[in-house]
Amino acid sequence: MKSIEMHIHSFSLRFQFKYRRDFDVFTYIALAQERGFTGVNISANGPGYRDLGGTTLEHFASVRACLQEHNMACEIDTSDTRVDNLQKMLLVASQLGAERLRVYTKYQAPLSEQIEWTVRDLRAVAPEAESLGITIVFENHEDFQGEVISQILAKVDHPRIRALYDYGNSQMVGEDPMQALRAMQAYIDAVHVKDHVIVNSEGRPWVQGVPIGQGRLPIMAQTEALYAGGLRRFCFENVWGYVAKFKAENLPVTAAFSLKHQHGLLNGALLPESEALQQEWQAFESGWQWYQRALESAGFVIERRSLSQSPSPSADQTL
Repeated sequence: MKSIEMHIHSFSLRFQFKYRRDFDVFTYIALAQERGFTGVNISANGPGYRDLGGTTLEHFASVRACLQEHNMACEIDTSDTRVDNLQKMLLVASQLGAERLRVYTKYQAPLSEQIEWTVRDLRAVAPEAESLGITIVFENHEDFQGEVISQILAKVDHPRIRALYDYGNSQMVGEDPMQALRAMQAYIDAVHVKDHVIVNSEGRPWVQGVPIGQGRLPIMAQTEALYAGGLRRFCFENVWGYVAKFKAENLPVTAAFSLKHQHGLLNGALLPESEALQQEWQAFESGWQWYQRALESAGFVIERRSLSQSPSPSADQTL
């Protein structure tokens, strides 16, 4: 038996958050528990902190109480490694009782400068992350190959600054997902489980999100390799309807980049609301059912752990 925890990412239901008045962070937490997840990852980008749905201390306290009521662990997402953003979001994470804060760089500069500036940022906030007991996980988003992620984290060299390995994001930069995993594995502390295909639209390749189990990513090979490397918490992320530019010059000749599949280009954000809601929900349900069956067949068991009561934020940890 291979015991693991399983989170769900709020991006999995992004159109439910966007279009439904009866769906918010509290509905999401309750749904996640009902569907058998052991924790939630919450996008907290932009005005109103996106899927978190509020920016006040009172709101954070309510979300934290809801998490505790449902015995759910929590991680939150931000974008942009700049120090002021990370310091602010570390305090938000602390107020929620979150254990990890996801980030990726948003610098637009030559690669060497992106690396230098990102290392500078992560080094600067590492002591604060350590004092709060929060791990910052740096994602291979859509800009860096796995080896670059490892170079950055080796330079930062702090136990509270680790990597988030996304099952499909290496495709955007022309890197096979298993190659990215091997390059990052020594630093991986969190993951996003998803499924992608490459589609050719008007002579140009795109990365297309599809329901988990319907794409070209080696999901169970990735899951097994990550477990063998010591990872025990996974995060399911339904990315149906997501599209991203393919940024590399050449399309690799590996199974993950094969154009032999049934999917065409589909941007869910361009669909009418009712269609986006229905198709996203169907993709979420079918993908989660597929992954549960695949995990069970491979001997994995999802187990909820007892959440310790983390210390309340001190009086000087204000936003």
